[in-house]
Amino acid sequence: MACTDGERLVRSFLTAMGPTSADVRMAVRTHLTDDCVWENPGSPVCRGTAEILRLLPPDFARLEVTFRHMATAGNTVLVERMENMLRTDGTPLALNLRVMGAFEVRAGRISAWRDYYDHTRLLTDAPEW
Repeated sequence: MACTDGERLVRSFLTAMGPTSADVRMAVRTHLTDDCVWENPGSPVCRGTAEILRLLPPDFARLEVTFRHMATAGNTVLVERMENMLRTDGTPLALNLRVMGAFEVRAGRISAWRDYYDHTRLLTDAPEW
């Protein structure tokens, strides 16, 4: 199946995070709307890129993503993926974290980002797919 514009946008966003913390922050600024709403289990809901940037760990430098499935319904892109989140010194924030996310797209940018994962699995070695 052909990739949608929304799927290309979400893939571009997630793969633009790294290899430095400046790259992570630039990915947020360039791919998300100024009023984007970001939700994660166990974390406060962030409204706007300024809040999102404040919630990100300052030493978060790289996101390694393995995409499993992507699907689009209207303006929403669903993404099943595995993530490794690494600090500036290369130590992990999360390893092999299985994530299901919903990204809403508006005018070529991400306006809402909701991720669902088992937060007890952070910093563990879950088996890969």
